[in-house]
Amino acid sequence: MKLLKEYGFYLLLLAIVSEIALPFILAKYYPNYSQINDLISTFGETDSPTKWAFKIWEIINGTLFVLSGPAIFQRFKETNSQLAFVLSLMVILFGIGDCIITGIFDRAANSSEVDFTSLLHNYASGAGFVALLVGTLLLFLLYQKEKNSVMIILLPLIFIAALIFMFLFAMPKIPIISQFQVSHRGLWQRLNLWFLYLPYFIAALQSLFTKSA
Repeated sequence: MKLLKEYGFYLLLLAIVSEIALPFILAKYYPNYSQINDLISTFGETDSPTKWAFKIWEIINGTLFVLSGPAIFQRFKETNSQLAFVLSLMVILFGIGDCIITGIFDRAANSSEVDFTSLLHNYASGAGFVALLVGTLLLFLLYQKEKNSVMIILLPLIFIAALIFMFLFAMPKIPIISQFQVSHRGLWQRLNLWFLYLPYFIAALQSLFTKSA
């Protein structure tokens, strides 16, 4: 546990960079893959040529997110131990839900097919997205208590951007508005994830720079 508290933010940075790089690297081995239109989970579909690479990659990334939890708690526990605990829990939940579970359970290639593994894959991924979004609010509260003026201004803007792109990505799955066709879901998914990762990337860098100063 001491090692995780010491090096957890390095693991978090590695996980975030790896998650961002994943679709660009695997696309080279997936014919006609579109970064704009295709979802990242397409790499792990049942008939995908990159299925096993995606599964192993996501399980490793998810493990890195989970292992970063103790460092996140250690960093913010003096500010507010309860908020710090829930924040670390949100990052762990993302690692388990959007990475490990989606790596283990396949998403059917045909979106009209609904089976247990596809449902588990989709709901776990959605729960992970929401966990990081909630975590951004918790980070805002923690930095507010620390009177970090830069993060107090920056985090609400990041949160709003992530919320907008999450809405655009999720629109086809929302019953009331699903009739409105939204193109470029792959783009909205990536932008959503990048803005969800950004607060944690900044927090990790700040913590490491502060520690080394």
